[in-house]
Amino acid sequence: MLIDLHNHTKIGSWDSKLNPDETIALSKERGLDGIVFTEHDSVFGYKKAKALSKKHGFLVFAGIEVNVEDGHVLVFGIDEYNDSFRKHKVLNEKIKKNNGAWIAQHPYRRWKPHPVVLQTSDWDNEAENIKALDRAKDVNLFEISYSMDVLNGRANIENNSFSMDLATELGMHYTASADTHEEKDVGKVATYFPKNISTYEELIEEIQLGHTWPVDLTNGSLTNYKDFCIIPSDDELSKIWSEIKITRDTIMKNKI
Repeated sequence: MLIDLHNHTKIGSWDSKLNPDETIALSKERGLDGIVFTEHDSVFGYKKAKALSKKHGFLVFAGIEVNVEDGHVLVFGIDEYNDSFRKHKVLNEKIKKNNGAWIAQHPYRRWKPHPVVLQTSDWDNEAENIKALDRAKDVNLFEISYSMDVLNGRANIENNSFSMDLATELGMHYTASADTHEEKDVGKVATYFPKNISTYEELIEEIQLGHTWPVDLTNGSLTNYKDFCIIPSDDELSKIWSEIKITRDTIMKNKI
């Protein structure tokens, strides 16, 4: 199943131009099997999502995009918001209590340098990226995240590559989301779930297990990783997930 985990509407996000019905209609038209509405630091609402799902005959769930100290995370399994969630450790405890999940988002926005930020014309992109990755690897938010969007539909290849490199270094599972704000964003990328998902609880469980795969539905305009333009077989995915788990377990063991 192809599900977009990151969608904003003009009802709950000031920077979106879409209403929920438009987003759902476009998602169905462009081949998705479901979506999650994730407003900025506010609740879309489980009941509203359930009503829309019934209305359109389409999987619709509700999460939240939370702005924490060192970045953004998509949160699943919580139908409330308060400002204490801006501290990622508080949010993490709440998610654990609710048996929810989170996915780290676009780390390049805060951790990847740009020439204008560095205030220099002596710009070595590769060298600065290596330094940025080393800094980001030590950020606790990413250390405790088990999944990251390595494809964001509103990012370019370079920024998505930064996300991919960071996720790989830290042994995170890979996801993708369009981060929809306007019509052109819908259906550009999605997360593939091998399991047939019909409930929110099933979606959360698959995210927790890392049973996900990012898919570039633009056929390569958002990534240099061509494996993200296809859906691997179940056996191939199982092998990839096992390798990620080994990497993650090794990292966690070395931190003890």
